[in-house]
Amino acid sequence: MTALRHVADGLACGDLLHLGREESVAVYLVETTDGVAVVDPGPSTCRDALRLALRDFGAAPDDLRHVLLTHIHLDHAGVTGTLAREFPSLRVHVHARGAPHLVDPSRLLESARRIYGHDMERLWGAFEAVEPGQLVVLQGSEQLSIGDRSLRVAYTPGHAWHHVSYLDESTGMAFVGDVAGEGSQHGTPALPVAPPPDIDLEAWKPSLDRIAAWGPEALLVTHFGPVRHVVAHLDTMWDRLISWSLAVRASLASGDDDESRADSFAEAEFARIASSLTVEQAAHVDRDAIRSSWFGLARYWRKKAVA
Repeated sequence: MTALRHVADGLACGDLLHLGREESVAVYLVETTDGVAVVDPGPSTCRDALRLALRDFGAAPDDLRHVLLTHIHLDHAGVTGTLAREFPSLRVHVHARGAPHLVDPSRLLESARRIYGHDMERLWGAFEAVEPGQLVVLQGSEQLSIGDRSLRVAYTPGHAWHHVSYLDESTGMAFVGDVAGEGSQHGTPALPVAPPPDIDLEAWKPSLDRIAAWGPEALLVTHFGPVRHVVAHLDTMWDRLISWSLAVRASLASGDDDESRADSFAEAEFARIASSLTVEQAAHVDRDAIRSSWFGLARYWRKKAVA
């Protein structure tokens, strides 16, 4: 039984239970008069959980008509090609910078293998190609009409250069992928999601401003669930992102190797965050995600140094 939570009229959040872990990767299901739309369907390793989420949403498998991708990272988009092959009428909405990598995922997968190595299959499973004719290519300023739903699209780089966000105008819900960071359902603070390879701080703040300008009722983040305190979340996430970036830049001057630097950063930041939380709350803070952000921010600073 998948955990499916009602979020707004005709809109639900499903838990994909990635690697058996609760509240790690969310999927959002939207009812429309043109079938079901799914925002960020997750990795192929969560295919069964996605199928259960659709069932619990009251949808048959062939009711799935639209996939809306905020970006093409494996935890968000990995199963998209599999779905597109199973359902030839499926339409996949994706930013223009991400679209070529869905048609030919070889470069994306090569980059991911450098990070995950032999763990790729266990973590994410297959990443199949999408036929070009199934793509709806976005620039980030569109007004989408999907059945009776009207969604605004904004180009929101910072976490990734091909990241977009969507505002469902009928409910005020904003699907923001990873650009608005993480937000657990247990009273933990907003945390950045800043893994390699495309972190760009100069682009990130304007993206948050675009989302804030929508005045959304809630932010629907992938890690994990709806965030109702929108302004406080965005402000906290940005402040922490700047703090992390400065800490990472300072760590590059140490004599340690990158693995040791990342370990030290993750331990220090986790301890700082956990100091104001209960033990139960701290259990919902992902140290591995903090550690991954060290590598993304380190790459950002090294690219700036070269430039």
